[in-house]
Amino acid sequence: MEWIRMNTGNIIVGLIVFLALGFTVFRLIKNSRQGKTSCGCGACSGCGEDGKD
Repeated sequence: MEWIRMNTGNIIVGLIVFLALGFTVFRLIKNSRQGKTSCGCGACSGCGEDGKD
């Protein structure tokens, strides 16, 4: 119990970082399944960054 009390700030910050990372991964997977692009242009077939050049 003493360890938890002494590290409460670290635990809270760790949980916030973990939740933010989880939310980011969730959104990336959701957007990928919906066919949305990461750059937002929506024209990846003609984009120079699509890796097909």
